[in-house]
Amino acid sequence: MSKARSLILIFALATLAAGLLPGCTRMGGLRARMAADELAHTVQIKGDPITLGRLNAVIVDNPYGKVKVYAKPAHEQANVTFRVQQENRLRWRAARMGFDFDPVGEYFTATHSNNGELSVLTISPTDLSVEGYRPPIDLTINIPQCDGIEVRNAGGKVVIVGVQGAIHVESGDAEVPGGPIEIRTDKEQVEEIYAYSNGGNVTLVTGPDSAGTVELVAPRGVTSFNSRYGVVNHSMPRKGHWTGIWNDGTNSIYLESLDGDASVMVVDNPVMYSSGKTW
Repeated sequence: MSKARSLILIFALATLAAGLLPGCTRMGGLRARMAADELAHTVQIKGDPITLGRLNAVIVDNPYGKVKVYAKPAHEQANVTFRVQQENRLRWRAARMGFDFDPVGEYFTATHSNNGELSVLTISPTDLSVEGYRPPIDLTINIPQCDGIEVRNAGGKVVIVGVQGAIHVESGDAEVPGGPIEIRTDKEQVEEIYAYSNGGNVTLVTGPDSAGTVELVAPRGVTSFNSRYGVVNHSMPRKGHWTGIWNDGTNSIYLESLDGDASVMVVDNPVMYSSGKTW
């Protein structure tokens, strides 16, 4: 083979490789996403499908892990998924230790019941464990609309987006510390909000049409109420404690963090607000 032909062949191979490598990278990313999706498990909802157009309340209990609830009309009906944290790593460690560790299973039940005009979706933990160990699990609920919610968890963050109505969140217990709580609602919030964590910041991001009697408690952190909208009366800021009446509201807004900050932010588009942190 002549030197010229050799150079042409080398150039062609280099060009081909340059064209393939980005595709290989994309394919690798796609495979990684597909593998991640395989680790997300669906909880079958017992009862009628939850669709847009009727009042829906949600009750969630996750003893160890994160909770995310996203209420959005684009969701045709409710679905519940969970992801075992570091599932592949658990399998790998179990294999190295010489025993069969299968972290997959029915860790939650989901039941939809109707009570007159209000339907209730209840997500509860089962007693499933592997070799006596229940791994931390991230739970995600997508629902067309949510008109009231109650969440209890420990060991992870709670994110609630697009929910209206009364909101009650408790994160952490005597054995497992809680995590940050972030509530973002674009609805006119004029019902009670209660959020407590013993292990992270507690934040409410809401819109200008909301109102309430606000109390913020953070004995080891900072309390703050940030708004350019409406009127705040009877404001009483103290170290680790802030109270005030916003827009003459009579509904209680109570946020407490034992080991972080407690804050309210009033913005134009709270659902799209981003703290810049992932969960």
